[in-house]
Amino acid sequence: MIQQMDAAAWAGPLALALVASLAGQDPDSKKSQAPAGSELERRVAGRVDETRAAALVRDLVKLGPRMGGTVSGRKAVDRLEKDLAALGLKVERHLAPKQWCHEPTKWSVRASIAGEDAPFRLERIWPWGFSPAGSGSAVPLVLGASDTETSPDTALLTDRFPGTRRGNEPAAVVLVDGACTIDGAWPVCRSLRRRDDQSPTFGISEPEGARLREALARGAKVTLDWSLETTIRQARPITVVARLAAREGAPPGHLLVCAHGDSDSGGPGANDNASGVAIVLEIARAWTAAIEAGDLEPPPREVRFAIWGTEIASTRAYLESDLGAGVFAVLNFDQAGYGTTGQRLHVEPDDLPGNVGFVRTAAGVLGTFGGTKGFPERWATNKSLGGTDSYVFSSSKRFREEKLPAVTMFTSAWGSPDEHDRTEGMPGESWTERDRVAIDYDRHYHSAGDTPENTTDLEPENMGWCARVGLLTALRWLDEIDG
Repeated sequence: MIQQMDAAAWAGPLALALVASLAGQDPDSKKSQAPAGSELERRVAGRVDETRAAALVRDLVKLGPRMGGTVSGRKAVDRLEKDLAALGLKVERHLAPKQWCHEPTKWSVRASIAGEDAPFRLERIWPWGFSPAGSGSAVPLVLGASDTETSPDTALLTDRFPGTRRGNEPAAVVLVDGACTIDGAWPVCRSLRRRDDQSPTFGISEPEGARLREALARGAKVTLDWSLETTIRQARPITVVARLAAREGAPPGHLLVCAHGDSDSGGPGANDNASGVAIVLEIARAWTAAIEAGDLEPPPREVRFAIWGTEIASTRAYLESDLGAGVFAVLNFDQAGYGTTGQRLHVEPDDLPGNVGFVRTAAGVLGTFGGTKGFPERWATNKSLGGTDSYVFSSSKRFREEKLPAVTMFTSAWGSPDEHDRTEGMPGESWTERDRVAIDYDRHYHSAGDTPENTTDLEPENMGWCARVGLLTALRWLDEIDG
């Protein structure tokens, strides 16, 4: 087991020997492109700029949720394609099959409570996916459950996922205050089960729901003025793929560095997953700049940078296409710009045979640089948690049979704290020696609160950590397999 060590101990020759032995190699067996722990490695990693990454997150969120096939998704593709091409990379687009997509563009809900001088605008609201467009004025609000009898002349306030009973007409509009973040501060972004005969539906925060419930409980009449502009259609999500050419005479196949470009939930999507997109761009920038400056040779294998149009679906389409036929390793980034309770970087999953060498290479980078400027003081490796793009590859027949690595780096997972058994023989937590691994979370996960102000602007260093560790891990690992 790896015992807890301070940064100074890790920076010495003993640490390098330990890391090398974990990776199953002699630390002096070959010359690396960028020797482990060298000034060159630090200089290459120093080209990552988390301030620039945070600015890109803000720019992407301003475009909209960026769901695959939507207008905001295409605008994001145009921006990222231009940024990658400016690095001298060959850039191409890959289309996934058509899918239903939704894109709310403008909405408003105001509540008028009898006896109060002025209506109040609900601020922490978000339309549920596939809600039909519409508007209404002075619509009476009633309190009920998801199966309460409704009509087009009333609005419904409920704490549960809304539905339409057979023979029951949809309400004019539905407000849901029971699907919120762990602290109740923001509505979670959800989708309606069907795309027909549904009420326009908004998630609202628990405090705003409580204000409406209190008024209804004391018998005050409450009416709503509301509007929603949205588009629902079928379209093909666009994935952006950029190629960093290998050195002359390199074997076929490519290392894939990737992140999903959509917000996934349909919300603002700053941490999930504009943060991952910004990290991929920073790795591409730092890598190409180091080659141009003469600090690095072209890589021993082709490297591709991919921003998926839609999480999972676009990834699967790439893997099953001719374009994805040669991928032999994946480094994915997801929810990598913020953590609610801790300041640490996670590497997962460490319980798949194909990932062991790659995860240990990442642990070597973290062991060398952890606690120094630009790198996390704490880090952990953890078992499979699922739910992100690397698992599309690791669950495929070829990756399983050939034991190929598909790894994700992140700083928070899901929307609530958790911990899992440490994988036997793997590092686990760097800051303590125990049989459990604590997993940090994002309290704004899949919600209207996943904005730069609440996440990435508060902790831009998280994106810097992930980009530097990911870059150096890729460099070391390519050296290992090339040797």
